[in-house]
Amino acid sequence: METKKIKFIAVFICFHLVALVANAQIGVVTDLQKLHAKIDSCSANLSRSRGPVIGVSAYQHGEGGSSVPGTYINAVIKAGGTPVVIPVTDNMGVISHILNEVDGLVLVGGEDVNPSFYKEQPAAELEKVDSIRDVYDLTLIKLATDRKLPILGICRGEQIINVAFGGTLYQDLPTQNSSTVQHRQTLPREVGTHNVSVVSGSELARILGPGNFMVNTFHHQAIKDLAPGFTVTAQADDGVVEGIESLKKLNILAVQWHPEGLVNGGDTVMLNIFKDLVHRATTYKKQERK
Repeated sequence: METKKIKFIAVFICFHLVALVANAQIGVVTDLQKLHAKIDSCSANLSRSRGPVIGVSAYQHGEGGSSVPGTYINAVIKAGGTPVVIPVTDNMGVISHILNEVDGLVLVGGEDVNPSFYKEQPAAELEKVDSIRDVYDLTLIKLATDRKLPILGICRGEQIINVAFGGTLYQDLPTQNSSTVQHRQTLPREVGTHNVSVVSGSELARILGPGNFMVNTFHHQAIKDLAPGFTVTAQADDGVVEGIESLKKLNILAVQWHPEGLVNGGDTVMLNIFKDLVHRATTYKKQERK
């Protein structure tokens, strides 16, 4: 099984190196033999040094397709991990099989969470929901926590983690928790537009450092009632929850902003969030191999 996993990882990451960072590492190759030589070299290097496998959740795209922005993939790679996109499906057997082969999980942003999962009726301002994706994400969370996999939630990822463990959401911040803080910026993802305060002594403070940070923001939903077993690690100036982490035996950290977008703009501080996940996944991998 370990040999098959190594071969799978090598093929997967080499493909993405060609597709995603060709200009940086491989360049435009128009000769088939040269391309094969590059791929063989990549495979050999990976067999000597490979990071933990990080599953990255996706959203539905087209007819039965799955998609995830490259910023998430690139952030995991920059942090030293090997990303694998987990296709959106309600087939729990497929999800379970994939999670057996990964060492950590990133839950990405996306649509609104269906309020039925926290026993509320839809507000008039509720936007697009995807019932299949809700089931998919909640299944990922349940199976990953059963396995004690390290999890990083981002934006919707933070929100659905909170729902999965019994918390609730503001269905629409502008109408349910009005503020002068703009939580849906119009500037690019690489730009921070509002302040967050990180709680001293938290895991997030260990990763980023305590104090204030300028972050990007693209959401109209947010945590209302915090789920039992979690603590708030960061807040915006208006009190909106911007970071949470699990207590006790769970291995979960989540933020409301998009660190992958900031990393894409060269932010090395926010890269530490992904490096922390890779570190936790490496520890998990070593423990699982004992």
